[in-house]
Amino acid sequence: MRPPTDSPRVATITRVRRPTTAALVPLAAGATVLVVVALWAANGNVAELANGPGAALTSFGRLCGLVASDLLLLQVLAMARIPWAERALGQDAIARWHRLLGFTSITLMLAHAVAVALGYSLLDGIGFWPEAWTLVTTFPGVLLATAALALFILIAVTSVRVARRRMRYESWHLLHLYAYLGAGLALPHQLWTGADFLASPVATAYWWTLYGVALASVLVFRVGRPLLRSRRHRLTVSEVVPEAPGVVSVLLTGPRLHELPVEAGQFFVLRFRTGPGWTRGHPFSLSAAPRPDALRFTFSIRGDDGARLAGVAPGTAVLIEGPFGRLVPAARTRPGMVALAGGMGITPLLSVLQDAARRGDAAGPLTLVRRTGAEGPLPLEADVEALVRDGGLRVVDLVGRRSVTGTSWLPVQLGHLSGPDALRTIVPDLDSCDVYVAGPAPWVDAVAADARAAGVPRSSLHLERFAW
Repeated sequence: MRPPTDSPRVATITRVRRPTTAALVPLAAGATVLVVVALWAANGNVAELANGPGAALTSFGRLCGLVASDLLLLQVLAMARIPWAERALGQDAIARWHRLLGFTSITLMLAHAVAVALGYSLLDGIGFWPEAWTLVTTFPGVLLATAALALFILIAVTSVRVARRRMRYESWHLLHLYAYLGAGLALPHQLWTGADFLASPVATAYWWTLYGVALASVLVFRVGRPLLRSRRHRLTVSEVVPEAPGVVSVLLTGPRLHELPVEAGQFFVLRFRTGPGWTRGHPFSLSAAPRPDALRFTFSIRGDDGARLAGVAPGTAVLIEGPFGRLVPAARTRPGMVALAGGMGITPLLSVLQDAARRGDAAGPLTLVRRTGAEGPLPLEADVEALVRDGGLRVVDLVGRRSVTGTSWLPVQLGHLSGPDALRTIVPDLDSCDVYVAGPAPWVDAVAADARAAGVPRSSLHLERFAW
């Protein structure tokens, strides 16, 4: 632990109004589902529920398919990186909604396929499997929809945490891009055989509007905007610096960089033009407060694409997508600040600490808590030392194996303390501080739970989970 220095600070804080959009997300999603149900009912489907098991199953199956399509398109919108949504919700919240909508829509797709096939088999007086084969091979668009369902099931299976751990990031990411293909394959089925899709001018307008907005959002914000921004700023690698074993820093420079609306603590998806594999994007956080002429990123090269990233050379062109993230200085609500970093979570937190020290707007203490598994060289140590010397930063290093008796984010030597007690022991001035946490998702979740238990309000708790 390092003692604080006596640097003067200006007692000003940038306060922002906490967004309330997050509370509207479930209401908006629920409203679209109600619209879909109302359109389904207006097409006479409610009466079908009383016309025997076959008709009831078929009508119910159509409803499942309609709601599944609605949620699928909402899921596409959730990951289209629409700027106002990203600023209001943050990538963590958006990713959670994306997963929830995804698993729910795929479950409803399966229910749709089974219920419709079973309903038709009862109406036609034949077995389930012969009826299912007839639907797939003779009904317009159903074969394409079946291929889409197979893609979505594959995506769902590989999204389960156990499966993700066994996959390379590149493979996982490529599979998830097929979700766009799946959405496209499902559309002909709705047009050709989906009576509810074209049941009325209102239904037709609703579905075409939702499909159109989803497609436009992807084209504009996932394709067009990054290409235009990359072309405007023409970022290239100007310097590569080894920071620790398996960790490098890359400095990017380019024209008109001062016009890029980026804040400390944010992240970009970077694509280094290094040859084969350059199209694979990787999310990297700023590891230093942004400068008008340069951006610095620090990352581990031990991952799936490590060899290629380790060989990036000065002069390499870089395509950028971003910036993203709400782990920014403007989110602060209290005079002081404590940053808790798990592993490479140090990168965005260091940039936020540098920004606070540079602006002199921290009226209270600045504390950095670093969690590492073993003694050894730590990345960005020179930057941390500079903040200790010039910015009054207090540093607490938590080193050692993970505790198995206490809260999981602490080392074994502090296992006798509860999480909230440990936080108050490590940060005695916790009540006057905003808490910034970044690192692996399980570690961040454990710290966040203990911070809330220690009395830190959600408005003063800012999280960045490193997960995919």
